[in-house]
Amino acid sequence: MKSFLMLACLLTSFSALGQTYFDESNRRIVKEDYEEKILNGPYFGVPGDQIGDMKLVHRMPVGVTDARMIYEKLGLLEEFQAGKPLIVIFYPGKDGCNSTGFTDRAYLKNKHKSLLKYAEKHDAVPPLYIYKNPHGLEKYQGIQEWTADPDQLFEKLFFQYPYPCGSFVVINPKGNFRGILGEHPISQIDVALKKL
Repeated sequence: MKSFLMLACLLTSFSALGQTYFDESNRRIVKEDYEEKILNGPYFGVPGDQIGDMKLVHRMPVGVTDARMIYEKLGLLEEFQAGKPLIVIFYPGKDGCNSTGFTDRAYLKNKHKSLLKYAEKHDAVPPLYIYKNPHGLEKYQGIQEWTADPDQLFEKLFFQYPYPCGSFVVINPKGNFRGILGEHPISQIDVALKKL
């Protein structure tokens, strides 16, 4: 019993000295594997469940959610019943990636027009621009309208961590969703809609 207690204390002390790393399935991995997956794969490192833990999150989440609840919360029940997918662009707030001062209005307008075309092509609801923190959105004034995340709905369901730049998720009325966390080419929204 005494040796078991000593071993438990030793393991606790060892864990306290460094971080513990987990993969996307919550299995413990070594730091080298963790860093390799971040550098060479579609992963972010985020804080784990315990202080000092770090875990991998796949940058391209796919799954099923309660679509009816989301459409209702957004006041889009008719669109839900009509079978129209949602395109949600999520802005976390100003960060090192999206605060470069880039304000080329022609580029921003073209990006918005492209999203409108993707929505039309896939018979989707026009893109919804949702923010967690509005700081830094001034450059979009007159181009597109941003609204606050209703009751932190999208943050809680899809964007729990501050992914850099911004993220998106597309959702169909059956509840299937696809997204990319963090910076992404706009063409990936079209790809995600095709795969719903």
